[in-house]
Amino acid sequence: MDINRMKPNSIEVYEMSNDLHRNTPVPLKVNGKSMTTPAININSKLLVPLQEVFESVGARVKVNETFTTATVRINDFSFQVAAGETQVTISEPDSTTLSLDHPVLYEDGELFVSVRLALTVLKAKLGRESEAGIVTIETLPENDLKVTSPAFEAWGNIPQRFVQHSVGGENISLPIKWTGAPTNTKSFAVVVYDAHILHEYWVHWAVVNIDSNTAEIAENATESLTGQQQIKPYYGMQPAELTGDHAYQIAVYALDIERVEVPNQVVFFEDLAPILDSHTLASGTLVSFFQS
Repeated sequence: MDINRMKPNSIEVYEMSNDLHRNTPVPLKVNGKSMTTPAININSKLLVPLQEVFESVGARVKVNETFTTATVRINDFSFQVAAGETQVTISEPDSTTLSLDHPVLYEDGELFVSVRLALTVLKAKLGRESEAGIVTIETLPENDLKVTSPAFEAWGNIPQRFVQHSVGGENISLPIKWTGAPTNTKSFAVVVYDAHILHEYWVHWAVVNIDSNTAEIAENATESLTGQQQIKPYYGMQPAELTGDHAYQIAVYALDIERVEVPNQVVFFEDLAPILDSHTLASGTLVSFFQS
């Protein structure tokens, strides 16, 4: 199958909740623009078309088909990739080497790279349009709430102590900070969820009705939060083996109400997001990664 010649409207809708749909093309949008070349799901590791994704946001991409390499320059960043490599050095004010969960793939004149590389360089988050089966990459606006953690860098790896015991961790809840909330904020909500392609966006932690004068949740705060606040108790990261990097996204919402009523048990992000969105004054996301 020549996936690089397929247009989005010719792709069978990708059933994200079906684990049997693997090694398949996946429709892709970047900042609302549909890519003509689909991403590829290879054993639940998502690879995106390098040239089209980065050129769609104004990057300069030079591909050498003879040597199956490419050089990308965007803003203060530049990097080079080569087919078969599993590491990329990103040059910025300080050079960073990023390990990829799948070797760079060269197929039919196209280079495909791990979605983590795209998210990291573009300062973006991962999303999807579930009914249409489309994966989305959205760069984070500068006027969003700024969400950080003193325990790890944005787009970095979550330290081991915050993950489940079964994958070598201590199941300690994450420390989270935020700034830039509107002055008329009545309360905050924090949701930590797994934005992996393999299944629905599973919520690992959901805290609501946080006082408007608060700007952080301390490490291991889960024991001090009430049941009315902690509508989904903290459950550390526990990705399935061999499924690559999971993007764990920490969303903070500044809300126009003091108390959020959630009628049903929270399991998936899709269950909770519409309730929070309807009262959101501002929001921000911290993207992080972990793999077993």
